[in-house]
Amino acid sequence: MSAKKPKRTTKSTSKKPPKTVTKTKPRVTRTKKKAGKEVPSEAEKTIVEAEITEPKKPVQAESAEIKEPIAEVEREVIPPVEIQPETKPTEVAKPTEIEQAKPEPEVEVSPMPTKPVVVEVEHPEPDETEKAVAKVKTEPKGPEVKPLPKHAGVKPLPKPLPKKKLPEPPKDSMLLIIRLRGTFAVPNYIELTLHSLRLRNKFNATLVRNNPSTIGMLRQVKDYVTWGDLKPTDIATLLRERGEVYGGKPVTDKFATDVFSKESIDSLATALTTGEISLQSLWEKGVKPVFRLRPPSGGFESTIKKSFTSHGQLGYRGGAIAILMAKMS
Repeated sequence: MSAKKPKRTTKSTSKKPPKTVTKTKPRVTRTKKKAGKEVPSEAEKTIVEAEITEPKKPVQAESAEIKEPIAEVEREVIPPVEIQPETKPTEVAKPTEIEQAKPEPEVEVSPMPTKPVVVEVEHPEPDETEKAVAKVKTEPKGPEVKPLPKHAGVKPLPKPLPKKKLPEPPKDSMLLIIRLRGTFAVPNYIELTLHSLRLRNKFNATLVRNNPSTIGMLRQVKDYVTWGDLKPTDIATLLRERGEVYGGKPVTDKFATDVFSKESIDSLATALTTGEISLQSLWEKGVKPVFRLRPPSGGFESTIKKSFTSHGQLGYRGGAIAILMAKMS
């Protein structure tokens, strides 16, 4: 058997500091004492026991005296007395002896004629301002017309201008037709009519004879063209400045003498207006029936969406076609 080794006891060489004990005062708590039950004394116990043992005597009710009702005393009703105001006796004056002796004289009164009295009252003359006010008051007043409210940003419409009155073109005269509007969004039936008049493009012009068939065609295309009657001098300037022969050559006096045996273009223009030379023969001899014009110098004077009579550029314009032709040639 192994003997148990005794445990080694080692003493700490380091000295621990002594513990300082701090004295703390105990907290004092105050508690409310509960009220204890009071123990009755012996004298009180005897009084209570005596009260319990002694029986209570019944209380006798006192008899209440019945009082007789008091008889009502009848009172006499006295009627109210009307108080009348005191009237003093009137003193009558007695006539004296002298007054009784004298008799009163009788006087005859004759009625006097009464005339109306006229009193002239001077009225002051009214001033000019008062006269004006009086005139205004005497004038009858008509119904009051209230002004219409002015709307912001709305301008009044301009007054329509009077329409121009143009004479009808003479029969068998020469008409010049000019197309002013392009080919966009043109109805098919109007485009066919323009093609039959040889007006395929914008600013194209042609010469026609005034007859009912051409007037009917022009009325159908009146929203796209303008036309008017030309004089011989205007036809001569048109042939000289814008006339072309097939092959790109211009119309000259030599061409007029060689083909139509005319001295000049002026004589050829007069022959066309009189009907000596027809337009069909002019086209067959080599002159192109379409005159290619340019836009007017300075632009149009007004819109090309209204008629000439409504201050536009479309439709019939009479002799004013020469002015437009001069701007476009």
